[in-house]
Amino acid sequence: MSASEYLVKDLRRTRELLGLTQDAWGERIHFSAKHVGAVERGERPALPDYLTAVDRAFGTTFMQFYRMFVQGELVPVWYRPFVEHEGRASLLRVYHPLVVPGILQTEAYARAVLVGRRFQPDTVDGIVATRLGRQEILYRRPDPCQLVAVVDEGVLHRRVGNAAVMRDQLKALVAACDHPNVRVQVVPFEAGAYVGLDGPLAIATVDGRSVGFLEGHLEGRVIESPDATKDLEGAWEAIRDYALPSNQSLELIMRTAEKWT
Repeated sequence: MSASEYLVKDLRRTRELLGLTQDAWGERIHFSAKHVGAVERGERPALPDYLTAVDRAFGTTFMQFYRMFVQGELVPVWYRPFVEHEGRASLLRVYHPLVVPGILQTEAYARAVLVGRRFQPDTVDGIVATRLGRQEILYRRPDPCQLVAVVDEGVLHRRVGNAAVMRDQLKALVAACDHPNVRVQVVPFEAGAYVGLDGPLAIATVDGRSVGFLEGHLEGRVIESPDATKDLEGAWEAIRDYALPSNQSLELIMRTAEKWT
């Protein structure tokens, strides 16, 4: 039995031990009975917002189990060290020239990305849940992670899923920036050739030091040596030099979202 399967089983067992129907359970955690049933049948992943609501209502520790066992269950071995750093980061800087960074993806967009990359269908649900679960660091209290994300303008126009998926994803990017700890910027087409075309990167600041990550076709690479992370931060700053200011970036994202009809 996988960790995620055990989590779902334990959620259902806890509800039954408390003598609550799915309707009563849902009312206590402010989720619909339909949502509760979908989680318990394994049709919908148990995500941090759901688990946090359960813990708050019943004094359980499902989020702790999620962080310790579920979150890394479907994360590739070579990516797990960076995910662990990301989970403790006070600042996260990410750049992607092709797709919306994972930490800002909607469920539908993430699913379309994974299907496009030909992941096995029976693993997609778990990977999507893990990816969405990583977003918890942006909304944790009392110290949410500061996020600065830069994307190429091509990301706004590259169809991932259908038009509705794209429109909702772009609107979600704008909505994320309502939080004071989240900033999204766009490198416009007019920038021409720039260092970001070399590929995506991420830099997590953990306990005052920087840890980087570079994606590859087969696997990614964690960057920890001071000299290498310094070079990576230089590349990051060079990319941001080409990006539009935050307000102009959001205006561009909103205009493009309206075109996805």
